[in-house]
Amino acid sequence: MLKEFCICMVILILIFLGNGVTQGYSKNSIEDINEKLVNLREEMNRKEIDEEAIAKNEESIDKQWEEMFSRLAYYIEHEELEKFSRNLENAKTYIQLKEYDNAIKEINEGIYILNHIEDKYSFNLQNIF
Repeated sequence: MLKEFCICMVILILIFLGNGVTQGYSKNSIEDINEKLVNLREEMNRKEIDEEAIAKNEESIDKQWEEMFSRLAYYIEHEELEKFSRNLENAKTYIQLKEYDNAIKEINEGIYILNHIEDKYSFNLQNIF
């Protein structure tokens, strides 16, 4: 009886540790990319638009998302991640076409999706019940 109890406790501890690690990575990654998206949006809202800086910022966000996607895909639904990927690609296309108003709309929607992913996969009582 004691042996089974110890095994169950070890499994529970591993589950909570694994959840803590994945939640920490998700939260930090999403906050980081959200911050970069907000900076990109502010860059596009300026009166004097620096097209080169916007392109560099978008490229760095795209590279960071590619790295994050491969890690987040282990424990988050692909459909949720692909929604954001689609928004990021649409924003990239609008930036290349210099249609910054449409790019800002896509960025805003992408920020909303990332916040939704963070809320949906956070470990709290609302998500458990």
